[in-house]
Amino acid sequence: KAAAWWPPPPSPPPPALPPPSSPLGVSVTTDASAPDGGAGRRHQRVLLDASQMTGDPASTLYDYADSISLDAQFHLVDTISGTDLNQTKIIDLCESAAASATCAIGDGATTSELKLLQLLDRNDTIRGDPLLDASEIEGNGAGSGVTVSHANKVEIVARSVAILEEGQTLDELAANVTAETEQKITQLRENTKLQGNLAFTSLVMFPPRPPPSSPPRPPPSPPPPTPPPSLPPSPPPPSPPPPSPPPPP
Repeated sequence: KAAAWWPPPPSPPPPALPPPSSPLGVSVTTDASAPDGGAGRRHQRVLLDASQMTGDPASTLYDYADSISLDAQFHLVDTISGTDLNQTKIIDLCESAAASATCAIGDGATTSELKLLQLLDRNDTIRGDPLLDASEIEGNGAGSGVTVSHANKVEIVARSVAILEEGQTLDELAANVTAETEQKITQLRENTKLQGNLAFTSLVMFPPRPPPSSPPRPPPSPPPPTPPPSLPPSPPPPSPPPPSPPPPP
């Protein structure tokens, strides 16, 4: 009688491929400005001249930036000098003086001089005078011997986020994004009443993650346990005593 024949079981399906890795990202921040005469500073943040826009709505700048897909913020800059300047109190005064304003202190601030930055809202008007006066700062204990100046400067901060393509280096991506941002800010200056030469500094915000194709190495295996020390051999049992001699006859 012939044996029954069963077909072999089907082969298991191949393992699923891992999901594609998330694209690497780079964020480049570009500050645009024109020299304002400051010298000897290790990091100089330069500005554009907005004196021809005094009294104009800030929405003029934001609307044009939107039309060319430029993600930008615009800050008015006041210079405050004096003794024992208190940055926290000055920011509080700034935000109280302009309703819903966002204020900050520029780079390189000291207790004797600082740059007060007021972020412009679309509904703000580009002012031609300082936001705070010296007596207000001194009266609130934020400094003494204070002077405040406003040189009709506006600081532009343009923000760009791009995706690192396969085969592209981080430096190449940063260069492309920076060049595109510089072109847009130049276009903004030429089509508004901003003035001044442009200088740019760029900052990469975070480095790329390592590619997922290089998984971390597993930790080394722990060494095998050490066997307990062997016990010394047991001593041999004592020899029996010799037999007693027979008694005399």
